[in-house]
Amino acid sequence: MLIRILLLLFLYLPCAFASIVITQTQKEYTDFPVAYLYDETNQLTINNIAKANFTQTTANQFALGYKEGTVWFKITLENRSSNNNFVLYFTEPFWTDFDLFEPTSHGWNQYHNGLITPIKARKIEDQSPAFLLNLQSGESKTYFIKGRTISSHIGAFKLYTANEFFRPNRLTLNTFYLFYSGVLFIIILLATFLFIEMKEPLYGYYIGYVFSFILFISMFSGSYLSLGFKGWPEGLHTVGTAVMAFMALFSCEFLQLKKHLPKAYNAIQLSVLILIAFALLINERIPHINLIFNIFSVFLLTFLFAIAIRMWLQGLIQTRYYLIALIIYMPTTGLMVLTFNTLIQNSDISRYSFLFGSLIEIILFSLILAKRFHTAKYDEIRWQKELLRAKDKNETYLEYEIKKQAQELKEKNALLFHQSRNAAMGEMISMIAHQWRQPLNTLGIINQNLYFKYKMGKCDDTCFESSHQQFDEHLQYMSRTIDDFRNYYKNEKVKEPEDIEEIAELALRMSDVLLNYARIKSELIVTTHTKISVAKNELLHVFMNLIKNAHDAIIERHMPSGEITVTVEDSAKAIFIHICDNAGGISDEIAAYIFEPYFSTKAENGTGLGLYMSKAIIEDHCEGTLSFHNTEMGVCFTIMLPLNVAT
Repeated sequence: MLIRILLLLFLYLPCAFASIVITQTQKEYTDFPVAYLYDETNQLTINNIAKANFTQTTANQFALGYKEGTVWFKITLENRSSNNNFVLYFTEPFWTDFDLFEPTSHGWNQYHNGLITPIKARKIEDQSPAFLLNLQSGESKTYFIKGRTISSHIGAFKLYTANEFFRPNRLTLNTFYLFYSGVLFIIILLATFLFIEMKEPLYGYYIGYVFSFILFISMFSGSYLSLGFKGWPEGLHTVGTAVMAFMALFSCEFLQLKKHLPKAYNAIQLSVLILIAFALLINERIPHINLIFNIFSVFLLTFLFAIAIRMWLQGLIQTRYYLIALIIYMPTTGLMVLTFNTLIQNSDISRYSFLFGSLIEIILFSLILAKRFHTAKYDEIRWQKELLRAKDKNETYLEYEIKKQAQELKEKNALLFHQSRNAAMGEMISMIAHQWRQPLNTLGIINQNLYFKYKMGKCDDTCFESSHQQFDEHLQYMSRTIDDFRNYYKNEKVKEPEDIEEIAELALRMSDVLLNYARIKSELIVTTHTKISVAKNELLHVFMNLIKNAHDAIIERHMPSGEITVTVEDSAKAIFIHICDNAGGISDEIAAYIFEPYFSTKAENGTGLGLYMSKAIIEDHCEGTLSFHNTEMGVCFTIMLPLNVAT
């Protein structure tokens, strides 16, 4: 009898440990055991599962490998807090089904989630599975989760209080994925311009590689679901084959394998065909094909690395950046592959480090393309030097050579002109990104406020119309930004008589949501209505930049009651606009550098272009001055515009 009791205890213990005790002080739970059971037949129902013995447990962040069938998870919650509402969150969006079963007095409530369930049909509209749980204080309840996926059975459960999960400023991976994809998209734009000008297959393969990686990140994060697309269970690995195929083609072109190593070239071309076959087989859900694809990808990367080392050692081609990229990319990608196949434990480092490695790899590949541009420029200079040496040796021969080389120089100069224009385009894109950051942040805040008012039942017609008007204003501003920067370097500017008060009011109104969210008071003081001829949108850009800088300084220094004051006044010869804050001023150490390009005190969050661009607009386009001085409370930026009175 004693042996039977001990045996029952032994079987029961794993399930007993697979529970979470919710306390008053803790807002999130990210380290707890989870009991699980595999149903290889896919036939068991919730009634069967509720009576089954869950003898296996795993950490809440787990990797169980490529499995056939359905996995059931069992989680017991015991509420010892005064909170009643919680959110059970799962980090991986690529599971086909991920349904939660909640016990009730009448049976079971089933909440559908996973790729086959559209976001709009989910109780919590998130890209990853999330379930809203109601658990009264002192109550204990056991939940079952049914999951199916053709990918590796990998993921992490997390439990939050509802207030913590829906907290507006809670950082999530979705924010990082959006930034990550934005960086890749800018790289694609630059590479596209180079491809149009250079017309080399290398640039086309690079564009395909980066674009397919953006799609892979979309599948990895589930962000494509937010755009209304239907869930694609096979998408993660199918798009992964495209990433590997374009990388192989890019490598083949860059390493010039067809010229230097024909056999390796043929092997890579065959690998691309195999990857296409993998894509078709994965989409047809052939058993174990994902695992085989992972193994093949590791061998392909190793093969490319070995070829690059051989060519580097033989001095056939400069592969320094390429080798560095693979040295960073391969270990981080290897960690992900090993995690998917349960060879190492699932952790944030092993799971997500490949994102860092891939970004560094793509940036280094961009440097490779920049190196080719530099080489083209160097060749043009070399031709010029050779031409000068020919002139010194023989004037008669020079006349002949000039006629011969003139056409070549003309073609090379045209190429350099286009490439210089692309460099200017890169600067323009950077400036547009800087100008768009504020309205994008503001739109995000407006969207959050509208969402939560809607959820709380407080969004009436007036609320909706107000949000719609604010959205419309900021979208028009972003559209005008494109038009303004398109003509930024042209001398002709459309100037019309403008009332500075109206421009200042518009700038404050467009910043209103951002300032209100940060609880910053703003005040406009106008003592003149004299009109002057200016380009309205350019001056509006300057006002918005200075207001945003004041906002950022107040937030960064945690001022309890932030204030921004805009004053418009005139004198006999000029109009002065003062934009002042109470954020403590600018230190002497950086005062001499704040108008220099790319100087920023905001680390990775700043571009260092705002004040530089504002000064250029005021001085070059408005014939005025932009200066600053510290006050007792903070700093005042002063814009002086010479009085050109409009009639």
